[in-house]
This record gives sequence, structure tokens and C-alpha cells, in this order.
Amino acid sequence: MDINDVKKTICGPMIPVITNLNKDLSVDHAGIRNEVQYLIEHGIQKGRGVLIAAGAGGDFNMLNIEERKLVCRTIVEAAEERVPVLVGAQDTNVNNIIEMAKFAEEIHAYGIQCSNAYYYPPSDTDVLNLFRAVHDATSSIAIMAYNTFWHNYDFPFEILDQVSDLERVVSLKWARPDNGIPYMEGVTRYSDKLAVVDNGGMHVMNHMLGGTGYITHLATVWPEHDLSVWKLLEAGDYAEAQQKIQSINWPWLKFRGKMGSRTSGESPPVKAALELLGRCGGPSRLPSRALNTKEREELKQLLINLGVPELK
Repeated sequence: MDINDVKKTICGPMIPVITNLNKDLSVDHAGIRNEVQYLIEHGIQKGRGVLIAAGAGGDFNMLNIEERKLVCRTIVEAAEERVPVLVGAQDTNVNNIIEMAKFAEEIHAYGIQCSNAYYYPPSDTDVLNLFRAVHDATSSIAIMAYNTFWHNYDFPFEILDQVSDLERVVSLKWARPDNGIPYMEGVTRYSDKLAVVDNGGMHVMNHMLGGTGYITHLATVWPEHDLSVWKLLEAGDYAEAQQKIQSINWPWLKFRGKMGSRTSGESPPVKAALELLGRCGGPSRLPSRALNTKEREELKQLLINLGVPELK
């Protein structure tokens, strides 16, 4: 894979697509298709955005393997190659990771995001063996290595060097515990050979050092805002981009963090926001729960203060 082409593809606001559910908690595929279509119609397209299918934002750990596959197929088919799709392949079981990676090739997704297997703290050798196994079991899929340091493993550079030498490891989803100098060293170290995606709220610094995009749940709700931030980053107008991020993305992240201390999962505040906008949100599976009335009112006021249009 040509790294210049990769950087033109894995770039911009990167959106973890939520998994909409029906009232009986079955997967709402029509709702997922509608939301993918909404994002594309509102500007999330190749060269200025990426969709992540059945990742943490899609509550993958609350879906079985077959549900994960069907969700990923729905998103890839709805995208119709207008926007690249990365399939979430994380799991505690390496065989499941490989199964999801092979399925991503089968449905012609652009790539997968792959982290170390979690629960059991891995050794460096464990991590290398996992990435090599996934790479060797597939033939064409692009691989984004994902540093999930909160799962008891923070990539040392000497190990990430070896992972990034694998032919189809072309991207890095990057955050460090303190997002200080080691974070910046990582972006600088890998931005020539990988599309480095910010996952630590360091959107401006990432771009300044050669990164290509950033993870954002807010773009699910309000894609136009994050596209405006991306346009500023691409223009090198870093001061104005940072001002937009501080005034809009940070309050949103603060609210998401507050809700995260009350119920597990990433999607409940996103689903509630979509419903306030008259779009498809839906319930959550246990152990997560939907936002209660008081929390929804607080969220509504936040969205008003941020200037999100189309509130119902």
C-alpha cells in the first residue's frame, strides 16, 4: 500500500458509528443505514472522514460475532465506497480478531482497527505474535494498530517499530497516558510511514506533527462542526482550530466523561443527542443504560449552548 494514498484515505474526522437498537434490543440495521447516509450527505466522505464499524463506540463488546459481522456489512454497504470504513476487530480471543479481519476483507472494507487482546495483561512477545498472526491470516486488508494503554499495555516504541514494519500495518490510532512528550515523540516517529490518528484530544498537535486525523464522537451528532475544524487544520490555521475545539469539543467531551462515570459504554450520550435532534438513537444493552430525564435535559441545554442546529 502506498503510504501517500493511505494518508489521503485515513484522514479527517474519524467517526465510531453507533449500533442502533430496536426496542427489543435487536440490531436496527435500517437505523444504522440512515445514520451512515446522513453523515455522508452532511460531508463525511473520502478524503475528509472515516467510519469505524462495530468499534467501542458501536458497543462491539455487547454484540456477538455474527451481530458484529452484520453491523459491519450494513455500514460498508451503506457507505458504498463514498467513505472508507474500518472494521473494529478487537477481542479477547485472537481467533475472533482473525475472523473479523477476514470478514472485513470479504465485505471489502478498507481496513481494520486492531489492538492487543485485553483482559490478560500481555507481554511484548504476546503483542507481536498477535499482530503477526492477524497480518499473516489476511492478504489485502489495511491494518490500523490501536494503542489501548488502558487495557494494561502501552506500546513501547521498540515493539511498535516491529509492528509497523508489517506490510499492511499502515496506520496508528494513537494516545498515551499523559499525552505529553511521549505522545509527540510517537507522532513524529511514525508520521512518515503511517497515517497517525489522534485518539487523545491532541487534534492540533497531531496535525502539526504530521498526523492525518482524529477520533470524534461529536461528528456523529454534528458532522459540519468537525469538518470545519478539519478544514482549518488542513489550512494550517491552528489557532482558530484550537479555539473551535476548546469551545465546542471540550464541553462535549466533559459531558461524555460525566455520563461515562454513571453508565458504561460510549454510545448512551451519543444516542440521546441523536434523539434530541430527531434522528435514530435507540436503547442500550446491559450493562449500559439510556440517559434519564434529568441527564437528557442537561444534554439538551449543552447542545443549545454549543449551537448545534436542528434541535427538536
